[in-house]
Amino acid sequence: MLALDTLVNEGHQPVCLITSVNDEIDRSWFHGVPLNVLQAAADCLNLPLLTVPTNATTYEDAMVAALKQSQDYGATVAAFGDIDIEQNGDWDKQIAQRAGLTPVLPLWQQGRVSLVHRFLDRGYTAMIKTVSKASGIPDDFLGQPLNQNFLDYLAAHDLDLCGENGEYHTLVVDGPLFDHPLTYKTAGIFDSPHARSLIIN
Repeated sequence: MLALDTLVNEGHQPVCLITSVNDEIDRSWFHGVPLNVLQAAADCLNLPLLTVPTNATTYEDAMVAALKQSQDYGATVAAFGDIDIEQNGDWDKQIAQRAGLTPVLPLWQQGRVSLVHRFLDRGYTAMIKTVSKASGIPDDFLGQPLNQNFLDYLAAHDLDLCGENGEYHTLVVDGPLFDHPLTYKTAGIFDSPHARSLIIN
């Protein structure tokens, strides 16, 4: 979300959003957000949404195809929110170039601590959607806002404030680019081998 916000404030005009979806469960990878909530979030931002059903085998080719499809909306660049993990940045550039788009990483090498505070200072609200078991983050944080209390917990336990290593995942529900807040219903907690995630519909 902060990458999108940054580009809009630099004068860029977004034309669509692209989200990959696990084709076995029809929910976004890692975050586990269902299709109807993904569409509702795009509606809040007044942007078309391209959902990309994928699996581990088809992921990259499917994303390249979606990036090519974005050109039908007028896209000339592909923006990504990665911060500083070289492997991720290289992958972003590779798939964008395969699709004939210019890769843009507006948050690249800007510092994780400063970025999470900038996200909050800009007025965005995010809900803690998933926590990894390896991180040790208590389930009590699921469904709670990303705020200073949560950041203090992460800092006290030597965890990355941005969750770049998969410590946690969020769902942004409101902010300056939102036409109206995103609403959803909760339906318990999903327990997987590596994480626990709030089920939303």
